[in-house]
Amino acid sequence: MMWKALDRLQTRLVNPVVSWLLRSPLHDLLSRRIVLLTVTGRRSGAPIRLPVVYERDGDTLAVVSSPRRLWWRNLEGGAPVRLVLEGTARDGHATVRREPAPVVTICMKAKPLAPPPEASGVWWRWTRAVTLGEIAGFTVPAMAGAWVAAPGWGMLGIGPLLQAAVIILAGGVEGTLLGLAQAYALRTTLPAVATRDWVRATVQGAAIAWAIGALPIVLGERMLSWPPVVLGLLGLTLVAAMGLLQWRLLRRHIREAYWWVAATAGSWLVALGVFALVTTPLWQEGQPAWLVVAIGVLGGAAMAATVAALTGAALVRLLARPAHQGLDSVPAGEWRRPA
Repeated sequence: MMWKALDRLQTRLVNPVVSWLLRSPLHDLLSRRIVLLTVTGRRSGAPIRLPVVYERDGDTLAVVSSPRRLWWRNLEGGAPVRLVLEGTARDGHATVRREPAPVVTICMKAKPLAPPPEASGVWWRWTRAVTLGEIAGFTVPAMAGAWVAAPGWGMLGIGPLLQAAVIILAGGVEGTLLGLAQAYALRTTLPAVATRDWVRATVQGAAIAWAIGALPIVLGERMLSWPPVVLGLLGLTLVAAMGLLQWRLLRRHIREAYWWVAATAGSWLVALGVFALVTTPLWQEGQPAWLVVAIGVLGGAAMAATVAALTGAALVRLLARPAHQGLDSVPAGEWRRPA
């Protein structure tokens, strides 16, 4: 009974999410171990689509199934299948043997060629995805900031430390959503940059920035006595940390990728200025928490659109540069299907 409940949970909740992800530009989060398989039911004639774990040897995949599952029985004696492997739809022929667990062997046909997308859409794809990702991401720190600003936090002996910790954690969530949005936009231009690596670099950069931003909460006016050089270095680190960590990935694929650090730092400086221009006249002491959050989200939306448009323009210029010789990169005007 328990196994049936778990199977139903997987079929109805887990499989649809995994299937969507395997067909999306972010498929590389899972597609190195999981393939989306479509089998035709022998009795119903209806397609059965399910994600399965595989082992690959050239153009042959091996899939081990639980004996209590039924989908593999449609392949006994051999049958054609359709699969999405590493973001590419392919046809294949599957056979089954029992030893004692069912082992499905899939021989894939030639990989189809995909038509190249329009190169002119890089800036718009990046700007749209990053704007939405940053708006969604910044909502979390905005809500966390309003929450920890409540009077009850000040009554705790370590209130400032807890406030800073909450804000930094919320900033990590922002970095995750922003990193996923940026990785989504990068897939058609730099497929060799792994989504997981890009998100990790973005989260680390966001955590550093929010940690620096939380210092005034912990230290208060004591920071005003610090040397201007130290404060300047902290400010520079705040705006450059994310771009610096992302540059460590881009430098393997783009010539003169160090410009990305300067471009992102400059973009964030402008975007933070836009945020201040929008929110400063609107925020007043004694406002209810919902209004504080609403103003923060409004400023975050303006900031998100600004940084997305500016970094998108910088990305287009970097991609237009000649690629490094001997590196896995995509020069301007060329495209490869995401791996």
